[in-house]
Amino acid sequence: MSDTKSVRILYMEDDAGLARILQKSMQRLGYAIDLAANGEEGLAMVDGTEYDTVLVDYNMPVCGGMDVLRTLAAREKYPPVIMVTGNGNEKVAVEALKLGATDYLVKDVDMGYLELLPLVVDQVLQKQQLINEREQMLAAMQESEGRYRKLVELSPDGIVICSHGRFVFINPAGVTLLGAPCAQDLLGMSIIDFVHPDFRDIFKAQMRQLEDSGHNVPWIEERFIRFDMADIDVEVSGVPFTFRGEPAVQIIFRDITERTLAKRRLEQMAHYDTLTTLPNRALFFDRLSAMLEQGKRYGICFALLYLDLDRFKQVNDTHGHDIGDLLLKQVSERLSGSLRKSDTVARMGGDEFTIILSRINEREDAAVVARKIIYVLSTPFDLQGNRCSIGVSVGIAVFPDDGGDTETLLKNADTAMYLSKESDQEKYRYFVPPKADEQST
Repeated sequence: MSDTKSVRILYMEDDAGLARILQKSMQRLGYAIDLAANGEEGLAMVDGTEYDTVLVDYNMPVCGGMDVLRTLAAREKYPPVIMVTGNGNEKVAVEALKLGATDYLVKDVDMGYLELLPLVVDQVLQKQQLINEREQMLAAMQESEGRYRKLVELSPDGIVICSHGRFVFINPAGVTLLGAPCAQDLLGMSIIDFVHPDFRDIFKAQMRQLEDSGHNVPWIEERFIRFDMADIDVEVSGVPFTFRGEPAVQIIFRDITERTLAKRRLEQMAHYDTLTTLPNRALFFDRLSAMLEQGKRYGICFALLYLDLDRFKQVNDTHGHDIGDLLLKQVSERLSGSLRKSDTVARMGGDEFTIILSRINEREDAAVVARKIIYVLSTPFDLQGNRCSIGVSVGIAVFPDDGGDTETLLKNADTAMYLSKESDQEKYRYFVPPKADEQST
């Protein structure tokens, strides 16, 4: 990681509240953060202060993020830019990269992006450092091969030179990253043997692009297999090279395992309930939308079950929230164990759950599952020595009879669930459309 005490960052953000939250979060890690309320103010600050990197919010009323990028790109030299966008603006992020942004960050409502920001800043600074080193390397080559080799050897990134696809040079950092005892153990070996099978097509295409265009190829996230057969997540780029008078390729790679793990954590937070690890509302609606598309295209019948736990509040109030949380975890485990792998059970919030039965042959199939769920949840729970019994009310809506879109299906399943909760007999109900005279009233 970079020395945060020496890193100065400018954040252009018109939302003063968000700007202060980010500023305090980064200051706690030792970064120096200046704030600009809009693009014009930010550009003026860039003119007067030397910043290591600039964070630019895409949606600003005065001189937006893209305008800032265009202005900076017209200059001979400017600090690396990280475009900050909201959810659903990934296309904007791609356009920002085309205009010259070094990286981008997507804001999420849970503020999880603040955890990823230091890693993104560090990666951007490392890229900039690599660019500076590469420029120094090219200058050094003109002076002497010895000086160039020394710079390569001191680089923290792995740098290899390949001729006809085989290693002819590798720096000490590359030897360490590939887990080899020494450089001699790698020389003469084929580099493709160190690329994970899942990424070999991508790597080959990257190398073909390098050979065909004669220009640098962009950074791409891939996976290598180390000398000791362990996997390592890497970011790879390449430049044309001449080695002893023959065409060659210089490949630069760095370990991004920490960044990859951070991304996975953010994806987990965005799509799964933190308590039960079940899919959350967002992932549920994604899967329900996908199921609807399949149902319409292939004529598939599926069911949506809406569940509400009975007597959960009583357990929560009597034994406390910790026992209530433990009960929700055990309920989630029993629900998951009662379904097929192709089905989805999600937590909607509180003590409410939904289930997508991905394919059923007839409406009665949904009732079979509902009765099974009612049975497995009727068995008492042992919660740290507290024996608790609950029940569950289940509402059922079947596609296509009970709705052809997510909102209608969910509303009808919820309606059926409330009818089952009011019943003293069966604790599950199918949705039944109201009669014409009831609708008119």
